[in-house]
Amino acid sequence: MLSIHPRIRIGIVLLASFFVSGLIMKYTSDSPTHEAAPHIQLQTLASDLTTSIADSKSSILTTIQSFRLPALISFNPHPQPFQEDPLITPTEAPFEDLHAEPTQGWITLPTSPPQSPTPPSTHIIPTSSTNSTNPTPRPTTNTSPIPPTTIPKPTKTPKPTKPPKPTPYPAITTDERPGSTIQEVAREVGKRACFPYALLMATRTQESGAWMNGMSASTTKKYNTYGWWKSASSGEVCAALAYSTQSGLVPSDSGGGSCTNGVQPGAYDQKIMGLMQVSEEEETKTRKYTQATLPNSIDRRVLFDNMLIYAIATRNRLGVTPPGCDDWPQDIVKLAAEKHFGACAYGNGKNYCTEVWNLYRSFK
Repeated sequence: MLSIHPRIRIGIVLLASFFVSGLIMKYTSDSPTHEAAPHIQLQTLASDLTTSIADSKSSILTTIQSFRLPALISFNPHPQPFQEDPLITPTEAPFEDLHAEPTQGWITLPTSPPQSPTPPSTHIIPTSSTNSTNPTPRPTTNTSPIPPTTIPKPTKTPKPTKPPKPTPYPAITTDERPGSTIQEVAREVGKRACFPYALLMATRTQESGAWMNGMSASTTKKYNTYGWWKSASSGEVCAALAYSTQSGLVPSDSGGGSCTNGVQPGAYDQKIMGLMQVSEEEETKTRKYTQATLPNSIDRRVLFDNMLIYAIATRNRLGVTPPGCDDWPQDIVKLAAEKHFGACAYGNGKNYCTEVWNLYRSFK
């Protein structure tokens, strides 16, 4: 049965009482004309009462329909995920049929599961959640790709600076070479050719004897000047080893002739001369290396020139890079001796390489 609000029920009673009272007063105020009046009046009263009640019912229903109570939403123990839409508008409030059997609550929730929200357009790029001040927008799929900005070419990495080379010694352009003793001459050659002083002195002693080690400064100066042989006596030419020691022949620019101490008179003459016993071929082949030190002239009969030719020729013949310029190990020293002499063993069980090594150690 339809439940009516208490206020509505009070209104209905008041209206009914008002109409009944009005009818009674109407019919009691009129004068009866004949005996049958009470019967007719009662029928009329009933008919009017019925009509009034019907009219009242229609009015009440209209009043009730125009009076809306707040819509109550029933509690759902299994809520659906929050969705912003669709929204319920006021026109969808459930007050369509007051005579229908009431359901639990005022609004019936949909029985079918809620539809998933429409996915966003594939062309919409979600805003990044990072706190970037100026986020870079990504290109949409319906436009042509944005060409990337050309990456600037990195600046060429400067090459590491090479270790500074020592200042090269100035070229010797005078006829007089540096050094007033054999020891000084050897040191001057050693620092220019990166060659151990001890090996220069050992080889010089092995090749030409110890007597030159004690020459005076004046004698050293004379033999250490280019062209000294042109005005020297035959004795000086032979003493200073300014001739071909194999054949004993003296060059024509020194007056010619021969020296009696030729070691291989019948052998092929290589024109070996000087305190280090350097051949004509060695002087010629090393000229491109000695040019920087002696640009104007070179001759193996000059003390300095002879040592320089030997040092450069020996380094080129080693086949290995020596460790440094001042001190070489035993195997390198013996290899240098062998390359210069042509062999280690000679004579009656002698060893040239061992002899040079022993002299090398004595000059260190």
